[in-house]
Amino acid sequence: MSRSRLITALDVKSLAEMKTLVDTLDEAVSFYKVGMELFYSAGTLPLDYLKTRKKHVFLDLKLHD
Repeated sequence: MSRSRLITALDVKSLAEMKTLVDTLDEAVSFYKVGMELFYSAGTLPLDYLKTRKKHVFLDLKLHD
């Protein structure tokens, strides 16, 4: 139950850093936020990777608050 309530922000600059974080957290987290920095540097590859790991994704590409 707790793993479905925790959202971890992937505020990293590269796909390699993101994979390391997701692999380290493994089953402890099932929901991730992908922000602009990671998305702009790696495109849709982070989303594809998270999908293969059966993770939920919040894609946060807001340009204005």
